[in-house]
Amino acid sequence: MALLEVEGLRAGYERLPVIFGISLEVGEAEVVTLLGLNGAGKTTTLRAISGMIPVMGGKIRFDGKDIAGLPADQIARRGLLHIPEGRGIFPSLRVDESLRLAAAMARVPAADARSRLEEIYATFPRLQERGSQAAGTLSGGEQQMLAMARALMWRPKLMMVDEMSQGLAPTIVNRLMETVSAFKAAGTAIVLVEQFVAQALQVADRAYVIEKGEVAYSGSAAELAADENFVKGSYLGDASLEQAAVAGDGLRVQALADMNVPLPPALIRGLQERAGQEGRDVEELIQEALEELLDDRPNVEGHRGS
Repeated sequence: MALLEVEGLRAGYERLPVIFGISLEVGEAEVVTLLGLNGAGKTTTLRAISGMIPVMGGKIRFDGKDIAGLPADQIARRGLLHIPEGRGIFPSLRVDESLRLAAAMARVPAADARSRLEEIYATFPRLQERGSQAAGTLSGGEQQMLAMARALMWRPKLMMVDEMSQGLAPTIVNRLMETVSAFKAAGTAIVLVEQFVAQALQVADRAYVIEKGEVAYSGSAAELAADENFVKGSYLGDASLEQAAVAGDGLRVQALADMNVPLPPALIRGLQERAGQEGRDVEELIQEALEELLDDRPNVEGHRGS
């Protein structure tokens, strides 16, 4: 039995689905990477699994138990930790305070918390050097280390990391990838959403490619890494937002075209599905969403305005 089993997962925002029947699995101490264009549904998949957004359909089993629909904190206490895009640190807290807070949230006894902190500092010695420093003053790489260290305080069975390398220099990315391999060696399974495709495939055992909210590829990471056209081509790392729009059947709404803003492929499909269900035009739905966004946007004086 796999540690994590996801079958036919559907999820999205409000009434708009973004992923359509995602199925995947992660074994004990296995590294799995999710790849795909921006807007394909990777982040939504992680959020649905970890309980951050509601599940619209499908099954999620973790460590042999059904977790679909459970609150995020309960899922975390079962050993499934999610490090979201943007890292989610508290900038005003010192590094050591952030780690003690993580231990308290995980309900770790004081003696165990001290031993876990020693293990974390052994893995991330830079954090020990920065112990009295405010998290918001750390470098991007150090902030990512802190986010991962907080998760390790929970001793997770599975850690899902969304865009670990975002905004980081390649040398820092390589260092973090080495840490992922160390986690695997220590028995922690990892799900990695990553735009550094070659590096992700190098540390992963298996890979899933998400396209328009569905799994387009499932298999060996090594085999996928051997496909130079895939790794270096426009499908992933070098793809522009304009190419992402073309991948979404070229649907560009005039209201957005004037601003040169393409729509993510998964969002396009969700809009098409909802429009069909309601017997409405896709452009009409998007125009309504734009108007709501503009109505809710604060102006520069801090008032609500259009």
